[in-house]
Amino acid sequence: MKNRHSLARRIVIVFVLLTFVVSSLFSLIVMQAVDYAEDYLSESSMQARLNEIVAATAKGQPVSLDQDMQLFVVGPDGKPPLPAWLARIGPGFQEALRDEMEHHVMVSNVAGTRYVLVQDQQEFERREDILRNFLLAAILFSVLVAWALGARIARRVIAPVVRLAGQVQHREQLLPLAPPLASDYAPDEVGTLAAAFDTALGKLRQALQRERLFTSDVSHELRTPLMVIESSCELMLAQGVDDARQETAVRRILAACVEMRELVATFLELARAPESQSLEDGGALGLQQMAGELIGRYRSEAQARGLELSLCVDSEDEGRYPAPLLRAVLSNLLRNAIHYTDQGFVRLVLRRGGFSVCDSGVGIPREQRDAVFLPFVRGDASRGDGLGLGLSLVQRICQRQGWRIRLQENTDGGCEFRVDFAWTI
Repeated sequence: MKNRHSLARRIVIVFVLLTFVVSSLFSLIVMQAVDYAEDYLSESSMQARLNEIVAATAKGQPVSLDQDMQLFVVGPDGKPPLPAWLARIGPGFQEALRDEMEHHVMVSNVAGTRYVLVQDQQEFERREDILRNFLLAAILFSVLVAWALGARIARRVIAPVVRLAGQVQHREQLLPLAPPLASDYAPDEVGTLAAAFDTALGKLRQALQRERLFTSDVSHELRTPLMVIESSCELMLAQGVDDARQETAVRRILAACVEMRELVATFLELARAPESQSLEDGGALGLQQMAGELIGRYRSEAQARGLELSLCVDSEDEGRYPAPLLRAVLSNLLRNAIHYTDQGFVRLVLRRGGFSVCDSGVGIPREQRDAVFLPFVRGDASRGDGLGLGLSLVQRICQRQGWRIRLQENTDGGCEFRVDFAWTI
């Protein structure tokens, strides 16, 4: 599973974890040092104190003890006996528990007599608890400070990356005269990244420039011969053609010429940036006007296949749309429906804010519906010699214009390609 935390948050998390680990280890070392110092100092002081007591006892001098100390002296005959909680102690320094309270014990055997000095550690334990609580509070405080500092440092560290991302996303970076990005950054990792973006954006600018030049050249070079063919066909039809078959062929050439001119305009429009959208080659047309024109164009083809091609208007749409793009979407969907429908009908349904192309064909399985919009994917490879680019072109146009296209089952059987001009998620 991919880490969904932002880079800044990950920096803060690492900063906090590092601080927590270091402060915890430091606190653990401090507690271990305190315990070692306690044992070492207690052993030294109790050994010196017990030596004084033994020397004073040997001289018959009185012995004074601190308030937290107790002295037990066991003679060679084992009397008086030690308390039960001291029964198993041996010579030297050690710890013993009495009523769950820790005591330090120093044992020394002199001339058969056992001297046992006991010191209560309750006060020291209380101070040790205070130190432990202080260290825990220090760890918590360190973590909070680390979080605050980490957030501040992360913002400063990420700021150049955020700035670079904003510059890369800015559409002006694709302009030929856009300034380089690397010059705004120090020669560090961010500067290296900016230089890499400069290289990539430079190659992208060159590719876009080549595409613009290509589309403009194709548009210019193809329009002239297409206009010659179109005007020649119109002149031949105006002068009259004696042979009916020749007249039919001339009209087919004229229709194909008009369609090629529309395709050139469509491809040129797709190659332009969305903000530079042009209304050449037909300007903007209404949906119903365009639908009526295309229904008239494809009716004969549908009748030749034994299909009923009809136009239904559920509600009026008053919008105006780029003629080349709208014509390309409608014509591709109508041709596709006619081509893949063996019998029945093909229906173009208009409504406010969109339209649907419905047919009575065999339909498309649900698991294959997303794939039909991919390039070079055909519904039935046995039909015709198409390349499977029509629906891909339709989807590209819809994505460019902010339209939505969906493939769903038709209530009367077959498929329904539904296009909505304005929609929200």
